[in-house]
Amino acid sequence: MKRLLVHGIAPVLLCLQVAYLGFFGLLFALSGPGTAEIDHTDPSPVAHALFNGLLLAFVLPAAGGAALLGSETVRGRVPRRVRAVWLAVLGVTEVVVAVSFATTALRESLGPDSLVAVAAVAACAVIALVCAGEVRGALRAARPAPPLA
Repeated sequence: MKRLLVHGIAPVLLCLQVAYLGFFGLLFALSGPGTAEIDHTDPSPVAHALFNGLLLAFVLPAAGGAALLGSETVRGRVPRRVRAVWLAVLGVTEVVVAVSFATTALRESLGPDSLVAVAAVAACAVIALVCAGEVRGALRAARPAPPLA
């Protein structure tokens, strides 16, 4: 069961997260002029760059984590320490995303967005737990063996 969770479910959830962001990013990019033009509240270039930077800060660890967890070939080529650090960063990122979804959902009234938030928090929790388990395993493997008495 653990193998299915680590090498099957978690990579699929990560790919779904990246696809979700890509879909909505494309949707917003292709949508026509919005109310921001009417209200004259266009984001500054700095805010736009910050948003894109945060988006990349999530997408890169997620895509790399999906490859590390889902592909034995990639897993074998990446050194254990690099893999542990990458998955630790991904785990922390997932916790931040889960907290963000949860706080947003708690501020709003119950509706369809609440269901999306619950699904997102559950997916992030699964991925964060898988990452924590993988990092723990890598740290145990890196620990020197106790001397034989």
